[in-house]
Amino acid sequence: MAHSLDTILKGLNPADLGQVAFATSCNDDAQPVFETGLLLLHHMMYRQSAQAFEAATEADPDCAMAQWGIAMTKFHPLWPGGPSPEETEAGRAAVARLAELDAGTPREAAYIEAVQAFYSGEDKTFRERLSVWAAKQRQLDEAFPDDIDAAAFDALAQLTVAPRGPEAVPELRDAGARMDSLRTQAPLHPAGYHYAIHAYDHPALADLALETARGYDKIAPEVPHALHMPSHIFTRLGFWEESAAWNARSAAAVLAQSEGDVIADHYPHAIDYAVYAHLQAGDVGAAEALLAELHAHPNLENNFGSAYPEAATAARLPLEQDDWARAAALPADLNPAISWDRFPQAVAIRWYAKGIGAARAGDLPAAEDALNHLAELGQVMKERGLGYWLALLDAQSKTIEAWVALSQGDTEAAVERMRAAADVEDKAGKAPVTPGHVLPARELLGDMLLAVGDKTGARQAYQASLDITPNRRRSVEGLALASGD
Repeated sequence: MAHSLDTILKGLNPADLGQVAFATSCNDDAQPVFETGLLLLHHMMYRQSAQAFEAATEADPDCAMAQWGIAMTKFHPLWPGGPSPEETEAGRAAVARLAELDAGTPREAAYIEAVQAFYSGEDKTFRERLSVWAAKQRQLDEAFPDDIDAAAFDALAQLTVAPRGPEAVPELRDAGARMDSLRTQAPLHPAGYHYAIHAYDHPALADLALETARGYDKIAPEVPHALHMPSHIFTRLGFWEESAAWNARSAAAVLAQSEGDVIADHYPHAIDYAVYAHLQAGDVGAAEALLAELHAHPNLENNFGSAYPEAATAARLPLEQDDWARAAALPADLNPAISWDRFPQAVAIRWYAKGIGAARAGDLPAAEDALNHLAELGQVMKERGLGYWLALLDAQSKTIEAWVALSQGDTEAAVERMRAAADVEDKAGKAPVTPGHVLPARELLGDMLLAVGDKTGARQAYQASLDITPNRRRSVEGLALASGD
């Protein structure tokens, strides 16, 4: 086979990926390779998973489920931003090939119908495609209630269409409970760990996944994303040392398993989470060292999974240290390995950091310039239907406007604007791509109320921030100042 498993699994032992048992109509040579691809798919190791499914098609050109797998690896349902044009083209090519193949069984046909639904039609947003796919996955799960993977993909699909913020809790709790049950039935199945962690990645639910998070590496000790995922729960609970340590393992695994010059997006994602953890623990030196390490590996995979941490990590260092002048001076140009025009929501992070830095440093013209750039990015997001990111951009813009108003002496307008920003951001919630908003608006409301002498209001704001993100350093310190400690 042109795609040998030894090459695909560089640095990984096939026995250390977990276990699945997924019957297909593929031949005996393709079946184990298909199941390797499925394991990697559940770990969201999409590039390696696609290569394994391609190897299965080489072993059995008539293996329809291998083409299903290739199509599934191209749209990353939980990752914001949607597939790239190249990924969409590859996914549609696999779906076109599926139309020429015999599905094999009604069960396999149901899986194929679900992935075909995602790629069908033109001029649909990513969210709309996910909704259609999720409906088909639910039908599949109901039609084959004893199929563990049907339950797993149904839960994953449920997460993709769940609301964000406080309203998400019932859906997330249900999906998490279903994965807890799956883990009891199949204790080595990666979905029981991975999708449960995603389901409980919420302030109200995170403690339900702590044991699961600490156990994920037992079934996948060298899978980069499996080593990163527990930190979603550690971050929610404020366990900074564990988060930093697991992300260090994840980043090292990515580099050890990299092929060619391009570094997979799992690497900057782990670095961003680790930088955030070190900053909350007060270890600025470790955070600075990781930022330098990230800059030493500029040839990142060109997708949103790289774009977000590339933009966010550099912003976190000055913002978390109240170094407003340094934040304002961040360069407008970003890593040229990324096609930034595809990711306006990531570019917005840089302009938010520059804008809030300028506003708090007293450079009001620079703050207004940042607001103008954010407005332009917002128009692009609106045209592309990026509703969640538009809400965050609204909060970012209101935050800068609030601090500009405070600098101009309009305290009432400033506080009103800052409260509105915090309300918008809290309602939107946190996406899995980030360990936390780049300087939370609720925390900044505490800063503002403290600055204008409202210690009671500041205490309430800082405590509300800590209710969402326990042990956040700036909120802990702000609460102490507002309390007179």
